[in-house]
Amino acid sequence: MALARLYLYDDKRSVFHTVLGFASAFLLVYGLVVLILYLVYQVREKEYPVATVGGVVEFLVGYVYGLAAVAWLALGFYT
Repeated sequence: MALARLYLYDDKRSVFHTVLGFASAFLLVYGLVVLILYLVYQVREKEYPVATVGGVVEFLVGYVYGLAAVAWLALGFYT
């Protein structure tokens, strides 16, 4: 639990990771390309491995919220 406090939302870029994940969910299939590119970027960045995992988790949190928003919008169009 202590590691999560240190490496999740620890700087301003963390919010950008979440926003990028949220926005990429609206790209649907191309969002997976953004996810792969983001993973490559995080692995190549010179950080502690735990910080890299924290960045990926932040991205995935945004991605899941984005997919939920896409599903909610899609269901609204069909009613």
